Amino acid sequence: MNIKNVVMLATVWCCGIMSVEAQEQAEEFTVATLNVDGLPAELIVSVNPEGPGEKYTPEIADYLLNKNYDIVGFQENFNFYDLLFEKLETTYLHDLCYGKMTLETLTIPFPYDGINLIWKKDISGERTDSVQWEQSYGMIDHANDELTNKGFRRYELTLKGGSQVVVYNGHFDASNEEDEASGEDTPDRLARMIQWRQLRDSILNYIDERPIIVMGDMNSYYCRDSIQHQFIEYIEATGKAHVFDAWVELEHNKEYPAMVEGPLTNDPSGHGWVRQGEMVDKILFINPVGGSQLTALSYRVDSVEYMRSDTGTPLGDHFPVAVGFRIKPAGQSSGIHNCPLASEPLNAYFDLNGRQYASLPAKKGIYIYRGRKILVK
Repeated sequence: MNIKNVVMLATVWCCGIMSVEAQEQAEEFTVATLNVDGLPAELIVSVNPEGPGEKYTPEIADYLLNKNYDIVGFQENFNFYDLLFEKLETTYLHDLCYGKMTLETLTIPFPYDGINLIWKKDISGERTDSVQWEQSYGMIDHANDELTNKGFRRYELTLKGGSQVVVYNGHFDASNEEDEASGEDTPDRLARMIQWRQLRDSILNYIDERPIIVMGDMNSYYCRDSIQHQFIEYIEATGKAHVFDAWVELEHNKEYPAMVEGPLTNDPSGHGWVRQGEMVDKILFINPVGGSQLTALSYRVDSVEYMRSDTGTPLGDHFPVAVGFRIKPAGQSSGIHNCPLASEPLNAYFDLNGRQYASLPAKKGIYIYRGRKILVK
């Protein structure tokens, strides 16, 4: 018998309840990533005339205060960060931004990354690294990525309840829609792949018992960039951690989109960079083996409320992507064991990584069934 062609099912009866102590240890929080479109409207020539600018950046701050996210990562936070922080500083702490694009400061490449993080004042933390990409592509074409010092920043945070998490916030090379549609985006894809590997190697260099959140404007799609193989599967192959994408887990049936070669066009529906429901803005999370564990509880792209008050058009070039998380300290039992009362049975399936499914997956493998009836397949 070929084990690869067999679905193995372990049935678990349970009627316990999570202890009060375990409930108190688990902690929930929200994370969002947002390209704030903070380039100036013009520098000698037109640069970003449709950006939020001085008029709408304060509305971005109002939006974030209303949403009350615990942690928010910004990209392209260049010329208007003082207008953001003027309101946000009542609720959030943040690391420094480094300079605005003006004729006086303009050098090539512009020496600042436009990246930073804000976190609630009941969270303690600091930025530990600010890293420039080793390779980018495109000075006067291909989205002009070599004109600024894109890269990533690393943060170590302690949440209100004492749980610790590491956050990476990055901004990757972009592609023009025209280059993608004509199939001429290969140099951009190669540059992004080198950046994904650089980020991956940095994560592996630091990895410990703390879970990791990786977020930002990745300018990447799974159908276009080999993120699954070069980043996710590579990290998992080390045996040090398991890697998840919140969108894939909660919105795409835990299946990564397949790679597609040849010219691609952007989805005509909606605003911003979206392809078949996938955003270039992503939130991934990494659970170290034997360490604290993150579970993604919710995923949201806010294409409804992130609007200008007077025009009803989007506040910026990207919609916010937000994920709700639960963190459990190392040694605390997983969701497989935290069973409901006998009077409230939950029929669910889990793979060996603890991921939950509503029905028995079609993919071959070993699954654990939690419920109150015996299944035979």
